[in-house]
Amino acid sequence: MSFPVALRYGLFALVVGSSLLGSPFPGSPFLVSPAPASAQQSGTTVHGTVADPTGAVIPGATVTLTPAAGKAIVATTQGDGTYTLPSVPPGVYSETVTMPGFASFVKLNLRIVAGQPLTADAKLSIQEQSQQVNVTAEGATISTDPDSNASATVISGKDLDALSDDPDELSSELTALAGPSAGPNGGQIYVDGFTGGQLPPKSSIREIRINQNPFSAQFDRLGYGRVEVFTKPGTDQYHGNFQMNGNANFLNTSNPFLGSTPQLPYHTLFMMGSFTGPISSKASFSMGGSHRQIEQNTIFDGTLLAAGPSATTPCAPGTIAAPSTCGLYSAAIPVFYPQTRTDFSPRLDLQLSDKNTLTARYQFETNTQINDGTGGFDLPSTAFNLTQTENTLQVTDNQIISSRIINETRFEYQRDLSAQTPQSTAPTIIVPSSFTSGGSSTQTINDHQDHFEVQNYTSIQLKNNFIRLGGRLRSTRDSQFTNSGSNGSFTYTCLATSPTSNCTDAYNVGQVAIYNHTNVVNGSTQATLTDLGVYAEDDWKPKPNLTISYGIRYETQNYMSDHHDFAPRLSFAWGLGKSSSPQTVLRGGFGIFYERLNLTNVVTTRQQNGTNFLPTIVRNPSVGCSPSDPAACTGQTQSSLQTYSLDPNLRTPYILQSAIGVDEQLGKIGTLSINYQNAHGVHEYNSLDCSLAACASPLTSVNGVPVQYDYRFQSEGVFNQNQLSISPRINYGRKISLWGYYVLNFANSDTGGSGSFPSQPNNLHGDYGRASWDTRNRLFTGGSFTLPYLVTFSPFLVASSGQPFNIYTGTDLNGDGIVTDDRPAYATSATLNSVSTKYGVFDLNPSPTAPRIPVNLGRGPALVSFNLRVAKVFGFGGEIAGHNSGGNQGGPNGPPGGGHGRRGGDPFGGNVNSGRRYNLSIGLQAANLFNDVDLSPPNGNLSSTEFGKSTQLAGGFYTSNSALRRITLQTSFTF
Repeated sequence: MSFPVALRYGLFALVVGSSLLGSPFPGSPFLVSPAPASAQQSGTTVHGTVADPTGAVIPGATVTLTPAAGKAIVATTQGDGTYTLPSVPPGVYSETVTMPGFASFVKLNLRIVAGQPLTADAKLSIQEQSQQVNVTAEGATISTDPDSNASATVISGKDLDALSDDPDELSSELTALAGPSAGPNGGQIYVDGFTGGQLPPKSSIREIRINQNPFSAQFDRLGYGRVEVFTKPGTDQYHGNFQMNGNANFLNTSNPFLGSTPQLPYHTLFMMGSFTGPISSKASFSMGGSHRQIEQNTIFDGTLLAAGPSATTPCAPGTIAAPSTCGLYSAAIPVFYPQTRTDFSPRLDLQLSDKNTLTARYQFETNTQINDGTGGFDLPSTAFNLTQTENTLQVTDNQIISSRIINETRFEYQRDLSAQTPQSTAPTIIVPSSFTSGGSSTQTINDHQDHFEVQNYTSIQLKNNFIRLGGRLRSTRDSQFTNSGSNGSFTYTCLATSPTSNCTDAYNVGQVAIYNHTNVVNGSTQATLTDLGVYAEDDWKPKPNLTISYGIRYETQNYMSDHHDFAPRLSFAWGLGKSSSPQTVLRGGFGIFYERLNLTNVVTTRQQNGTNFLPTIVRNPSVGCSPSDPAACTGQTQSSLQTYSLDPNLRTPYILQSAIGVDEQLGKIGTLSINYQNAHGVHEYNSLDCSLAACASPLTSVNGVPVQYDYRFQSEGVFNQNQLSISPRINYGRKISLWGYYVLNFANSDTGGSGSFPSQPNNLHGDYGRASWDTRNRLFTGGSFTLPYLVTFSPFLVASSGQPFNIYTGTDLNGDGIVTDDRPAYATSATLNSVSTKYGVFDLNPSPTAPRIPVNLGRGPALVSFNLRVAKVFGFGGEIAGHNSGGNQGGPNGPPGGGHGRRGGDPFGGNVNSGRRYNLSIGLQAANLFNDVDLSPPNGNLSSTEFGKSTQLAGGFYTSNSALRRITLQTSFTF
């Protein structure tokens, strides 16, 4: 980041922090003026959450504050386990929390100071004895509990406003927040304990936790990178929220690649809402939904031979003889890309008995996209229309078996339907890194998936041990039809733009490099992937300030040659200093984490087994071969097969991860966590062409037809990763909440995943080098500020170093049919086929044994985006008794909430509440407020005229396809 940019962000933060909010640190020159005397004399709000040892919230618990003299103050927890005691006079109290079936929770000498709101959470033990613990005033705190690592990011209540309302953008943000800590396969998102599926509407989300308890044996994937999303339970009073967001092109900046080219008009209309309340004294409900209509653009930014700079249909190959009608153009062309999405998510919480709670949640989601598959180097003719529908049913049954044992059973059924229809069945024309035209090569795809998941977990509370054990069984069946490749494809090596181009002018002269046509004998494929995992772990507290957690997990799945995967886990948390309330906690851990086989890879092996799909592959066909005359495409190789299979020695990849770190209490307002993590991946997935390499049982023919490309999914790769992460969190009163983390990351690997081929088929380790996920620096920070006059201010800053990208020749040097894996060698003075770039001088045609340049040698541009949401709340109607902004309101007999969580947040969706019955909020959200030009990684194809150039915006959570900065107007109504 340049100095002017850094100065701009720094001054902005300083102005906001000093002028608007004041400093939370005593003695600061920016300290705001003290509150009026009347405010200082008012009572204090005490609030908190009551939960069981597993973290499940407990509705109906009685919370009592007893002063040294006078009448006790009593409250009952609501359906989400929260309670609020408004206007508590200053003084010293004793706190007691009781609930049948649980031990009483007692805290003595609870000091309440005027004007300083207090958070007093309680975790009830299911053993028959009392506990005395310390309660810290409002702010983030540290603990030796395994689930309370300060390196975790917990986003709830008003902090959720910093994130996007759009489900797709929210998913991108959460994946980014999981960071590079999750290894080569990225993070994993859980919704109410289940994996996969779409995110619920944001109006239904109660809390999001990231990287919590990273070495728990309950989970199969890496804890660093795990995202857990919890939905809102029902409440004992009726509450509702309706929100509408609008965005149009006149509010935004344009796509910088368009230059003077007019941009097509576009807009987004997004509506979401939620409604919650009681059904009876034993039941409550919560429902949320959203509808999104997007009229967006994508941008084609390639080079093509066409009749004009705005033409979207290229001239036919071999038309170099007609320069008067066809010219060479490099221009950005906007493409219309409309989308609609609707989702609906009701939830029912039912208290079957005093010891049995049932939660059921259903989600329906449908998504339609027109002109998908365009943009980048893909012209509009390659587009297809996509429709997707998902139905999800989740049921959770929580039972208190005895005073020491809790059992939880979960079940999920998910059904996904998708249909892809091409807009053209014409042959596909491919000029790598220049343009792709004709019809979509994937053609028609109809997919149907059924997913079943059953979980059962038991928690046992002993005197100094908390034991958890259980298991999970998952099964996903995929039934798919496709005629992919039936339209045929013609690949030309390049489109030369000048005599000094790095390739022969293949397209202009009409010389096809590869002709491929697939005869689909049987386009229907079915496959079922099933895996089982069981675990047991124990949190042992030999001392009040020391917790040792140890456990083991066993996993197995089909399609693997090894079926016995044991994953031990070990971690500790040691509080230094006072054993009752340590200010410093030292944490460390080690664990083995296995990776599951992807169902998509299994389906590929069923489709391309040499029987269902019969491709005709012709390399360097004779002159006359063209899209208009495919019958003339004869030449070196015909009627040869391209097959995919699972290697007979396929192993389950696993990662050995270790970490050491320290959590530090920052006075009464926050925490700081610093952690070092090391990960070593073994048997990582890769692909290999066994027709060129030494493989077990090479496949030479199927039913008499020769196999040219014998592709195998293998597990021969490795990776190594080292990271340093810093995670601060500050909660100052009820007005300021800040969270974030910074990660310094170093990652090396010899594979980029199951679709990655080595550049030298018999030397996979020759590709060991910088991994594609080796993003060196990442910074995330967000939060919420409550300003005077019911104004909320929610910033979210994301910044990262450039993403590595591979530099390759763009030609098939090793003969495996893949042109993106062949890297050049460094050129010498005697090199004939050299090309000079800012990354070095390269030999485009090195000998097979010549050392290649390092993998992922290039690095893309750095990225930064500052998002900001500002809203003003107007309250009207009667006042709410006992109001506490940011906490739930309700009567004493709340229905069960179910689920897990800490403080459940605001039933009004996280916005500041005025304390009145009705609230109207008006605001806006600015995405990439400072209009930073965030670009995608450059093109690494040395045979392309676009080499070294970024041809698209970064997308994701940095920009949209259409604009750098986006301004969205928002309004919401709550009651």
